Amino acid sequence: MRTHIFIFLIAIFITVQAKVIPSTNRVEWDKAGYHSHGAQPQYFVNVMDFGAVADGISDDKKAINNAIASLNGHYGIVYFPAGSYFLQSGIDLPDSVTIRGAGSNTTFIKINSTSKCFGIYGSGKGVYTRIVSGFNKDSYKIVVKDISLFKEDDYVEIRQDNGSWDVDQSNAKMKVVGQITKIKYLSGDTLFLDDKLRLNFEPWLNPEIQVINPKKQISIEYLNIERVNESKDAKGFNIHFNYAVNCRVLGIESNKSQGSHCKISLSSNIEISGSYFHDAIMYDGVGTKGYGVTIDCHSGLCLVSNNIFKHLRHAMMTKDGANGNVFAYNYSTDVYRNGKGEYPSDFAGDISLHGHYSYANLFESNIVQNLIIDDYNGPSGPYNTFFRNRIEHYGIFIVSELTNNSNCVGNEITGSLINGLSIIFGSKNFLYGNNMNGTITPSGSSELNDNSYYLSSTPLFWNINDRWPSIGINNMLNSGTIPAQKRYSEGIYTVASDDVVNVNVFKKSMLSIEAYPNPADEKIIVCIRSLVSINAIVTFINMSGNPLTKHYFDMVQIGNNQREYNISNLPNGMCIIKVTTEMGSYLKKIIVK
Repeated sequence: MRTHIFIFLIAIFITVQAKVIPSTNRVEWDKAGYHSHGAQPQYFVNVMDFGAVADGISDDKKAINNAIASLNGHYGIVYFPAGSYFLQSGIDLPDSVTIRGAGSNTTFIKINSTSKCFGIYGSGKGVYTRIVSGFNKDSYKIVVKDISLFKEDDYVEIRQDNGSWDVDQSNAKMKVVGQITKIKYLSGDTLFLDDKLRLNFEPWLNPEIQVINPKKQISIEYLNIERVNESKDAKGFNIHFNYAVNCRVLGIESNKSQGSHCKISLSSNIEISGSYFHDAIMYDGVGTKGYGVTIDCHSGLCLVSNNIFKHLRHAMMTKDGANGNVFAYNYSTDVYRNGKGEYPSDFAGDISLHGHYSYANLFESNIVQNLIIDDYNGPSGPYNTFFRNRIEHYGIFIVSELTNNSNCVGNEITGSLINGLSIIFGSKNFLYGNNMNGTITPSGSSELNDNSYYLSSTPLFWNINDRWPSIGINNMLNSGTIPAQKRYSEGIYTVASDDVVNVNVFKKSMLSIEAYPNPADEKIIVCIRSLVSINAIVTFINMSGNPLTKHYFDMVQIGNNQREYNISNLPNGMCIIKVTTEMGSYLKKIIVK
């Protein structure tokens, strides 16, 4: 972001009487985030079993790709135990794969490339048909010219030509206004959509629609990505989603990136949570250098929540038609830029809307340093909403006269001296209950009873003593915190408390044991059902935990495995069969008679 305007005019505001943002200025933010298909993973594979070395020197890409390929398209987990995995080039992920480490402080991915580390790449079919009618905001059904191109459950991309707001018609970024959604069903020449349209599409801008083939149900969890290639000219993303739906990033640390740490394009329902994004190779903004999470190109209903950002140019960015996304409960500090002639170095928006008509995005309960909507790529669109955020340094700046219908409600601006400003261009902006260093603006704002515009109750990650919501009236200025800020102050940068639990819970589901007959006298058959090939030891132990006999099962194969054991020497009464594997121990109680 390059801000060249420092003479500001106060916007034309509507001083509101109501205590809520009008429904005409809102969209379905409650639908944002990852939606699981409900199935349990079918397979669990360990990259070490496929030749990974994890010494931080040897290239482990082949082993990782082989582990992924072994799932053969099934829903499964590719597990990276503690270690340092070196990559000379990035990994493309197929559908239904979870990449899971042992924790962001123990599993390290070192990427020595100028391209992405993890890529999730779907595609568009490239066959568009005209939208004939039904393209107004909040419509969920549209009439199309050629219904034969579509079927139920297809994912689709809607787009239209740029409007008169695009002051640079020669710009290569055409048709930036659009939406990714799904077809619920068809009737005649009408498509019924999963999501309402978030903007009025205009007939003179040639709205059109195509079927897309997105990647689905991919997760990257509990690991640390570090960019060790320090090329200042490269623009590689650490994680890149392009044509993807219902994917997530959970509990990771991303240390240094060339382009954005996480780039989301042409996608829907991507969730980034409990993670820590910090530092970059360069911070001049070229090719998104110095950015944290960037959402662009029609992407919608993505949820970026409960993360920590540090020492970045733009921690949270929307641009190029991104719409309906939610950034919530994130903490960002130490904002920094280093482009030529950029001074001061901390005057960059860690919340930044970078023009080219991103619209209807919600920023809720974040604690950041600066909030800047610039005109570097033309205006942003309507309905962008800033609700109960705390801006600690320079303040809020909306510098494009063509950026209209923004909502600024319940924010705290706490900077001192020349900082702590609220400078806003545009018209028809909705302003209510903002606390500017103790002064509530506009005058007449009283209590704010709205807690959230995407949650119906306290978020699950709310593990602090502060009341929820903790920012904005009816709280005292600068009095509350959020879980991400508290974690940062305690040096706990990722949500990692569930990493071992989640892995072990899944491992338990990978193997089960039965024994019959039960009760038994002379002999008993132990049946091990497994979804992986693994070595096992079978031990009979008494109720005090002391071993009675031990047997090596050899290799447990995928499927049902049976062994018969002589138990004539075991004492009568209750005892336990303990099956021990590298995934953990499994117990079965039996009676010896």
